[in-house]
Amino acid sequence: MPKWLIYSTISMLIWAIWSLLSPIASRDLSGSMIQILSSAGLIPFALLLLCSSNLRKGTYLGKGLLLALATGITAGTGNIMLYCALGHNGPASLVFPIISIAPLIPVLAAPLLFKEKIRGLQVFGIAVALFAILLLNTTPSASPAAATSSLLSEWMLYTLLSLLIFGITFITQKGATYFISDELSTVAFAVGFVLLDLALFLTDRSLSWNIPAKAGWVSVFIGILMGAGSLTLFAAYRHGKASIVTPFSQLYPIITVLVAVPLYHEPIDLLRGIGLLAALGAGVILSIEKTESPAVLETAGG
Repeated sequence: MPKWLIYSTISMLIWAIWSLLSPIASRDLSGSMIQILSSAGLIPFALLLLCSSNLRKGTYLGKGLLLALATGITAGTGNIMLYCALGHNGPASLVFPIISIAPLIPVLAAPLLFKEKIRGLQVFGIAVALFAILLLNTTPSASPAAATSSLLSEWMLYTLLSLLIFGITFITQKGATYFISDELSTVAFAVGFVLLDLALFLTDRSLSWNIPAKAGWVSVFIGILMGAGSLTLFAAYRHGKASIVTPFSQLYPIITVLVAVPLYHEPIDLLRGIGLLAALGAGVILSIEKTESPAVLETAGG
């Protein structure tokens, strides 16, 4: 079995576990508190990478660090929106498939940021993604004809915000890992997490330190999973092509759906079932990338 497939599979399983544990923490803690506690699990991975011989490899250290810091801040903010969606009764079997459509954002931004044309396959992926979001926001009903749509449901709004922010994270991460090493990108990513935590300490008056033990430990473990998932995904990229690894990594919501539906007793009717398939398909389609030369990326990065 090729190394990229081994690492990609491990990463996919880790992200699936993360998605299944997140609702447990979200029941008792705010999104901001889960973000802060998860940093305690992520930081040890970053400290280990400080010893890497590849740490200072790269072409533009300052530019790469800024992009990696932005990646950590946006990823943490996206996580907060995600946990808020779950905390407002968003079903994990729907929230995570929708978030897997996040590659929609860099695809739409590519003509402006990278001077790339949107390809025919990507246009199809965009259409499928919008169709999926519409179907996944219907209210379960015994009769599909009686299903209603409510684009203003709180969990859906938080989910769409998370999708948007994670899409921005894809853009900054792509730039960061080109200009600096994967290891330094991960370290700066963790620093971005800590900076976001400090901002939350100073601004979020709703933070409560009355933390249930179960939710608290799950939150810390979520951070460990994020660190481990990032490391194995970087290893997969090192041994395989991004055009293959990225779509493969977007398949973890399949496991989320298969486990969350019976585990959390989440209802899936016909329309939402079709929407789930559409979302998963769109996530894979939109994450398929052309192989780009370093010169193209360097020009795009300014």
